[in-house]
Order: sequence, then C-alpha cells, then structure tokens
Amino acid sequence: AVPGQPIPLASHQIILSLLFFCTPFFEVLSQTAQTFLPAFLAPLNEHVRTRKAADPKYDEHTDAAVVPWKLAGQRVATKLLVTGLASARLIASAASLVPAFFGNMITTDVTVQQAIKPLAKYLWLGAFFWAPVGVSEGVLLARQELKFLASIYFISTMFLPPTLVQVKLRGGNVSQIWGCFALFQIFRATTFMGRIWGGFALERLFGTKVPRKKEAVSESC
Repeated sequence: AVPGQPIPLASHQIILSLLFFCTPFFEVLSQTAQTFLPAFLAPLNEHVRTRKAADPKYDEHTDAAVVPWKLAGQRVATKLLVTGLASARLIASAASLVPAFFGNMITTDVTVQQAIKPLAKYLWLGAFFWAPVGVSEGVLLARQELKFLASIYFISTMFLPPTLVQVKLRGGNVSQIWGCFALFQIFRATTFMGRIWGGFALERLFGTKVPRKKEAVSESC
C-alpha cells in the first residue's frame, strides 16, 4: 500500500526472505531451552509443591534445597542467551551485508538494489533481536510462565497492525514499515529478558544477596 510500487514490494520481499533465512538459527535456541531447562525445573517445582502442601508458611526463598537449583537453571538460561547473542551478531551481520553491499546477488534490477540498501539496518535489528526473543521464549515456556508470555505476545501483536495502518495512511515508506518491526522485536526482547534476568540484575546492582545454603539452614533452625 505504500507509494512507489512495485519497487517497495520487491524490496520488502527480499528483506523478508533474508530474515526468514536467519530465523532457524534462532528458533533452535528456544527449542534447546525447552529441552534442557525442565531437568532443573521439574524436580524443583515438585519439591516446592510438596513442601507448601505440608507447611502453608513454607518460604522457598530460604530453602537450602531450592536456591542452588534455581541458580543452576539460571546459569543454563544465561549461557543460552550469551550463545544466542553471539550467533545473532554474526548471522544478522552476514545477512545485512547482502542488501547493504551485495544486492546484485539477489536481483539484477539496479533500482531495487538501491532500494534495499536503507533496509539493511532494519534487517540487522530484526534478526539480531530474534535471538533473545527465541531464548527467552524457550525459558518462559520451560518455566510454564504462559500467562506472561501470552500477554506480551497479545499486547505487541495488538499494537503493531494499527501502527502499520498509520504508516499507510500517512504515505509512509517501506523503511518505516521495517522500523516498526524492529521496535516490535526490541519490545518483546526487552520485556522477556526483563522478566527472566531483571531480578538478578537488580540484586547485583543494589547488592541484595540471594540466601546461601548455610544462611538458609540457620534461618530454618
């Protein structure tokens, strides 16, 4: 619907195809998190449920058996995130080089080659932030935080179409469309990572200590 067709549509299709080429590398991180994290979380959740059923005043935050398992699961999630960000930097950069400098690999139309150059930065942003979204999605699914996950997907999906309609009504261009998608990805990545790693970041920032085994035992005594 943006003006100047068919060049914007051709440009959009090229960038979209390059993005889809990148996504399998990031989606596998979500599947990896869903595969390996339950080994840490399932026994922990069962332990907490059993203790709460036996003692309504039970506090899992001071349980010496809980804290090490939580930290171990968090370390696995963090390693997956680091791996995802490292691979995303490489893959997103490689994909973005095509529209930025090697458009002739995709199309012989010089006009389209020039049109896709400004979209390279949005392709990089969209592809790069797909990695933390994928990792975080896998972690949240493994933790069974389905309500939070669904609410963020609902909110982001609800606001994107009206934004795109505004771009259309104001005679925007394909760069603005892809800018909206980049913001969409950044929003999801930020909220997901904040949910998973925000608490640990605040603890380090303000010096709040996670109860250690000896401290938890002494408190329970």
